[in-house]
Amino acid sequence: MLLGNALVVSVGYIGIVYLKLDDLFLYGALVSIALSYGLLVAQMLSNVVSTPLEYLSQAISYASNDNRDETQPNQEKIKIARELVHSLSMEVYNLAASTTAPPVSNASITSISPDAAVTTPLAAHQFIDMLGVPIIGLDQNQQITTLNRAACDYIGMTSEQIINKPVYDVLKLSFQSDENLDSWIEKSKSNTITAVRSWDRVRHSVSEETTKQFDLVARFSADSASGTETTLALYDRTNRYNQDDQEISFVALAVHELRTPLTFMRGYIEIFEDELGPTLQPEMTDFMHKMHASAQQLASFVSNILNVARVEENQLALRLRSEDWPIILQSAVTDLELRASVHGKHIELVVADNLPPIAGDRVSLHEIINNLVDNAIKYSGASDKIIISCSLNTEGVVETSVQDFGIGIPESVIGELFQKFHRSHKSKVQVTGTGLGLYLCKALVRAHGGNIWVRSKEDEGSIFSFTLLPYDQLSAEEKAGEDGIIRGAHGWIKNHSLYRG
Repeated sequence: MLLGNALVVSVGYIGIVYLKLDDLFLYGALVSIALSYGLLVAQMLSNVVSTPLEYLSQAISYASNDNRDETQPNQEKIKIARELVHSLSMEVYNLAASTTAPPVSNASITSISPDAAVTTPLAAHQFIDMLGVPIIGLDQNQQITTLNRAACDYIGMTSEQIINKPVYDVLKLSFQSDENLDSWIEKSKSNTITAVRSWDRVRHSVSEETTKQFDLVARFSADSASGTETTLALYDRTNRYNQDDQEISFVALAVHELRTPLTFMRGYIEIFEDELGPTLQPEMTDFMHKMHASAQQLASFVSNILNVARVEENQLALRLRSEDWPIILQSAVTDLELRASVHGKHIELVVADNLPPIAGDRVSLHEIINNLVDNAIKYSGASDKIIISCSLNTEGVVETSVQDFGIGIPESVIGELFQKFHRSHKSKVQVTGTGLGLYLCKALVRAHGGNIWVRSKEDEGSIFSFTLLPYDQLSAEEKAGEDGIIRGAHGWIKNHSLYRG
């Protein structure tokens, strides 16, 4: 409006000049034009100023419409006072929350106690129901009390089929971390009032053929008045993670073709060593040993790729039987001594007396030792000693450690060391590798019911340790199978309903 008045004054001044020239007609025309422009500018400013009020009015209408036939107003188009309108709109929605809604239909958010359905504030239902992210609420017993439409759609069940069911009966969850949802909730109950935790690449086995993958965020709140102690948010990443798995599967398919020629090559090398070894000159003998060590390393690489593909597809099944761990360990070290000696390293084995039999799968245990010793060889630097020690720890489980005295690992890297494809940026140029060995070790150790960890300091070396369960610690039910205990690499016991490991 001020701009319009300014135009009028300016044109008036010009008009006075023209009056002196006795041109009254021209003065009248200029005044008319100025008034028209003033009215146009005033109308434009009025529209801009009234837009926030219009959006606020739409928000009030939306909040008061119980049937929600209207579309929630999009405030991103507001040019001025957007923050103010957003704040006022939220106040309107919060005010609507103070009213009580009628019982929610089966398709809507549901919050049911063991006795009867409970009506909840209108805005709370509508807010989480509008979210495209599956939201699930659990009570103190980890039974599902609340979920939204997105959760029903994601799980593929109705709310009546889900409400009041234990979460592990609805979601067949498996975690890649040592701490799963169950153990985290129990720890949170003992140590804190509120807590938040997230997990990547959580799996939900819908069926034998179908697996969904998602990132999970959980919030724990003790003594919640709503009865919902833990709230879960599931961020679906199935397409992205499946693409990663498919890439691994493609590589595994290509690598699989190497197994036959590699087997022939290793066989011929062993024959040459046996038949020609005594007649070879020292230099040729050294060449033969290097060929043998390289063939072993290539065989380990092929085995890692294939096993990681099986882990990702949840098709790696281990048969755990009562085994003498020192015998297996000595056999693995014997196989690795040639590879170590070719690189100028010596393996020292220290085993405590009277170790109990363990629950183990011989082939996968060899894989674990192979990968840990191979890493120790690569990262030992100028040091020539690798120590493998084994004893019964204070918790009554068998603990094995592989120690090197090399370049060590930066503290910033340790937390991500067991993730797939992860390698330290400081050493990956100098040291070859795929970043799959430790990932596979973790999967295999967890399938045995154990844990794996690392202690390291730069320029002083690293100690990788893992635990194995004594066979006597397993339940009678687990020992009952004629074929041994069959576990998958994601923590499932195939002949049991669920293994939360």
